[in-house]
Amino acid sequence: MSEHGKYGPPKGMRDWSPRETLMRQELMARIGALYQLYGFQPIDTPALENLEVLFGKGGGENEKLLFKVLKRGDEFEKWLSGTLGSGGVRPEDGGEKPGLTGPADMGLRFDLTVPLARYVASHSADLPRVFRVYHIGPVWRADRPQKGRFREFYQCDIDVVGGESIHHEVEILTASERALNSLGLGKIRLRLSDKRFLPILLGGLGVEAGKAPNVSLALDKLDKKALPDVLAEIQEALGEGPVAHRVMDFVAECQGNRVDLKMLENFKLPEEHDGVTLTRVIQNLRDIVVEMRKINPVTSIHFDPLLVRGMDYYTGPVFEAGLEGVSYSIGGGGRYDKLIGRFLGKEMPAVGFSIGFERILAALQEKEPKGSMAKARRVFLINAGQSATDIHLTAEKLREGGIAVETYFVDADFGRQMKMAEALGIEFAVKEFSPLDGTYLVRKLSERRDLSVNLTELKNLLLE
Repeated sequence: MSEHGKYGPPKGMRDWSPRETLMRQELMARIGALYQLYGFQPIDTPALENLEVLFGKGGGENEKLLFKVLKRGDEFEKWLSGTLGSGGVRPEDGGEKPGLTGPADMGLRFDLTVPLARYVASHSADLPRVFRVYHIGPVWRADRPQKGRFREFYQCDIDVVGGESIHHEVEILTASERALNSLGLGKIRLRLSDKRFLPILLGGLGVEAGKAPNVSLALDKLDKKALPDVLAEIQEALGEGPVAHRVMDFVAECQGNRVDLKMLENFKLPEEHDGVTLTRVIQNLRDIVVEMRKINPVTSIHFDPLLVRGMDYYTGPVFEAGLEGVSYSIGGGGRYDKLIGRFLGKEMPAVGFSIGFERILAALQEKEPKGSMAKARRVFLINAGQSATDIHLTAEKLREGGIAVETYFVDADFGRQMKMAEALGIEFAVKEFSPLDGTYLVRKLSERRDLSVNLTELKNLLLE
């Protein structure tokens, strides 16, 4: 049973109070407005996508955490009878596709990047050559719930589709760092690497290609588990021997010190791996860092050779945003030049960054004292014994002036109404209205102080 009663939300999901919802909406509006300053425009896509869109598109482990949706009506009955495959064709006629077998034909999106790729392929004829876009909405993953990790959560993605230059990485990282810093979360740290670099590094340390994925999987848990636990997983993946010790020593050293790109010259890394040239990869990373520091000398961006992004669709530079003192990341992204081509039939360069709203809200709630967040920008209209009609008329006059109003029609003493207003997060209560001079007697609840103000002055008070 839920701690809040028999009918709580599903495991890993949460209800949002009015104050929390207002706070989330305000964060979305602020971040969206900032991204629009950089030329990014909003889109939206359905919560559901066909399974053939979601499967095999580089979602990695998240594809295993997919919430699937059953076929409906006659389609489901036909599947039960064994006459219909997942694609609407009998199984014996080759209708089933890898990963699509079963009674489901749709799924809830596990991120916003795959739906964007499908969107671009569907609307490519109407889009500009370089398409700057942001998308805010909920995503779902059947993950194990834990602190800062939910099964339903909101993301804000910013993407540039059609841009090959690393200047688009710079633009996205600059905009995102600015957006995160504007929220007053604390010290933001941007980590940068390249999806192609870690295999080169592990190969240079002697890790066999077949064991590299398990090592990467262990490294991806560095922000979730203690270092000794991660090192134990690396030991298990590599077994006893000098290779395991070299990797573990390197990981331990990186955790305690920042590894500069110049330091890589001290490692005997292979110049080429699977057709990827190390020199070019490092030069791209160096160019991103240098350019960002020219634009913002106090940028927090730094190279992290152990950065792992779980999505398989990344093809180049990858990045992640963290908050000092918080174990989990609050955003991340990278370049994914091949994902859209799987829908479009031709390659389309793209790069993006995703901000996790739930994690930001959790960080803000830990940082701020209870009751200090998301003060409602509306007034509480005191019921001082006037008629309901007079309450309506005064409220409408305020609303015509652009002020949101909370009314109260139950006869109750002043103190009780004040407590109700405070519980709603309202800072100002209108006690009286003087029609002759158009002034309002307003109580500022946090200071227990009365003010006589006109409509313009009241609006300014709400914006403070």
